[in-house]
Amino acid sequence: MEKTNLFTAKKLSLCAMACAISYVVSLLEIPFFAHIGLKLDFSFCVMLLAGYMLGTIYAEIIVIVVSLLGCIASQSFGIGQLANFMLANTFVVLPVFLYKYFKGLKKVILTLIICSCLTILVALLCNRFIFYPLYFKDNASTMFSNFWYLIVIFNIVKCVLNSVITLLLYKRLKNILHFFNE
Repeated sequence: MEKTNLFTAKKLSLCAMACAISYVVSLLEIPFFAHIGLKLDFSFCVMLLAGYMLGTIYAEIIVIVVSLLGCIASQSFGIGQLANFMLANTFVVLPVFLYKYFKGLKKVILTLIICSCLTILVALLCNRFIFYPLYFKDNASTMFSNFWYLIVIFNIVKCVLNSVITLLLYKRLKNILHFFNE
């Protein structure tokens, strides 16, 4: 059995390109519910596709690098990047990990549906107990009770749009994805 090197020049360069593309795409954000700081971007699509090509470790590296780069242009003192990091681990890294065991379009769709539901749950819990207290301080409980449904709506829209775009691209890039995972 031949042992393959996880960190080849080819994979490292693809990872660097995915980090750069994901970061640039994350800058093209659309204010969704601006008054509570929710902004829609499609960087999760790039992270997912790169993760499917390169594997779980690279998906995590991409999530970390894009989150750290996001701190440069942060207007939320890093709270938004922390949120994006935690949600990306649920929506990007988990499906990429599962992809190793469950390949094929139908299984990818099922995995994205399950991970979307988990992402919404994680978003609610993290906003209630971490992000809102950090951002809104003493007013966190009241703010969360007023806006929790917007967090749900936002994350449904973000997960659905990122999933649909990923699936449309996945179908076209399926052969490349399987080439990198052999």
